[in-house]
Parts: sequence; C-alpha cells; structure tokens
Amino acid sequence: MNIITFVKKYQKYFIAILLLSVLLIITRFIFSIDFHTLSTYLYETPEMFVLVIITSFLAYLSSARAWMLCMGNEGKKTSISEVFVFRHVGEMLGVFNPTSVIAGDTLKISYLSKVGITKKNGLSSILLMRMLNVLSAMLLIVISVIYLTFGRFNGSQEVVLFIMIAVAIAFGFLLAKYLLDDHLYFGKTVEKIRSKTKWSFLTEKMVEECYEINAIASDYYKDNKFKFLLAFLLLTLHWIFGAMEFFIVLRTLHIDISVVDAVAVEVGVTLFKSLGAIVPGQIGIEEYGNKVMLDVIGIASNEVWFVVSLVRRARQLFWLAIAGVFFLVISKKKFYKTI
Repeated sequence: MNIITFVKKYQKYFIAILLLSVLLIITRFIFSIDFHTLSTYLYETPEMFVLVIITSFLAYLSSARAWMLCMGNEGKKTSISEVFVFRHVGEMLGVFNPTSVIAGDTLKISYLSKVGITKKNGLSSILLMRMLNVLSAMLLIVISVIYLTFGRFNGSQEVVLFIMIAVAIAFGFLLAKYLLDDHLYFGKTVEKIRSKTKWSFLTEKMVEECYEINAIASDYYKDNKFKFLLAFLLLTLHWIFGAMEFFIVLRTLHIDISVVDAVAVEVGVTLFKSLGAIVPGQIGIEEYGNKVMLDVIGIASNEVWFVVSLVRRARQLFWLAIAGVFFLVISKKKFYKTI
C-alpha cells in the first residue's frame, strides 16, 4: 500500500486528529483571553465588519473580472455579473466541500455551459486563472518573505522596498518565461521528475494535465498578452484587497500595521488554509494560521487574535449566505434572461 492510498483510506481519521489538535491549541488561546479587554475591542466590530465586507466584495469582483479575461473571446457570451455569481457559488462550495476546489470548479464549468461556453473552454479558463492566481500569490510571497526577513529589522525602509520590488520583478520574469515558453518547460520538468523519482502521486494523467495547463497558458499569452497581464494584475489586487481585511481590523483596534504587513499575514494564512484544505471550511486551521501570522508581525495579543478571527468568520458566513441566495437564483431559468 503506497502513501497516497494509505492517506485516502484513513482520511477521516487524519482529519479528526488534525482538527482535534488544532482545536485544543485554540482552546488554550481562548482561556488566556482578558475578557474585559476583549469587550472593549468588540465595540469596534460593527464598523470594521462593514468595511471588511466592502473590501472582500472588491476582492471577489477583481477575481471574477480576471476569470472573465481568461475566457478570451468566449467571455463575450457572458457578463461580469454572471461570472461574479458563478465564481462565488463555486468558491463557497469549494471551501466547505471535502473535495475542495474540484467540486467548486466542476460547478463553475456546469454554469458556464448553460450560457454557451463549452466545457473545454470553461476548464481552460479555470486552469489559466488558477495558474495566474498561484503566480500572483508567489509574487506576494517573495515580497512578504523579504520584508519579514529584512524589512522589519532595517531602518532603511526605502532600500528594503527597492530590493523587494527588484527581486519580485526578476522572479516574475523568470517564472513567466518558464511557464509561458513554447517549449512547455513546466510539463517537461514534471515529466522528468516523474521519471527520476517514480513518485506514485505523479501519475501519467497528472503529467498530461501539467502539459495541458502549460500549453493553455502559452497559447493564451501569445494571443492575448494584454488580457493576460491585466488578469494577473487583477488577481494580485484580489490578494491585496483580501489583505486589507487584516489592515482594517487591526487599524480599527488602534494597532499600527502597514499594508505590506497585512499582505504578509494574508499570504501566510492562505498557506495554512491550503495545508488544511481537507478540513471543511478549514475550521480551526484558519484560526491557528491567524494566530501564527499575527505573532510573526509582532502582535501577540490573544484578544486581538480573537477579534480578527471572529470578523473573518463572520465575513465568510455573510458571503456564504449570499452564495445560497445566488444558488437559488441560478436554479431559476429566468436568471439567464434577466441578469
């Protein structure tokens, strides 16, 4: 029995152990909270929540517009309002469904097919958007790592900022060359790793999919350079708008934090959520990620952590309710005629 088969067989037990461990750690944090201080912070919650909803809407809108650009000419068959709705329902399903992004993306493709976009083009647009999303995240990760390593301990902020930008741009060019070249270097690299290592999870089908993603990105870039770059910019803005959630909450609580700090925290928490994707809703995983990343930027207060986690979960529940409304609207055939 290989590792992948073993993990799949006992997946429920792994999830239970992981969830229990994280919840025990979080319980310890909660018991150390000063509830008098917490009550003072909670008075600020309504104001920050409204601002968080606005910035999260802008983040989702940026991502929806980027996805529409990834559809190329096929994007003319739909509208930004439809794409926003399709994306939002699919993403919410992906967060809370154990099969994660697979279930959400399958639903998106199904919705696109109802407005005249073929399943092949729908899948291509999703794969391209996922790749661009990873690229934009990697760009911000590079900036965040450099900033957290040097920027917070260096008085020459301008020099550090210049280095961060230069390294990020250089990294972006190299990665773009690697992924967008006609020679399909990404697919070839994965194939070479598979032949050298014989890792069981690197199946022939996965290698073929890597070649397919590589080819889709390369072809799209050649024919739609401006749309490609604009989609990349919009997905980068999507991450930054998401990071503004931390910025707004912490600033409202009168804690000094920069936008770069907020971006670093957002990227770090996203990595935690990715690692805990098998847990529906990343319950407990996200909260632990919030605590770790706030500690990294020097905010050790458990009261602040609790408010941040509370607001983020409230925002998620709000948009989950909106997704439920969207789902009911989509289910009606008249939706496609009136939207």
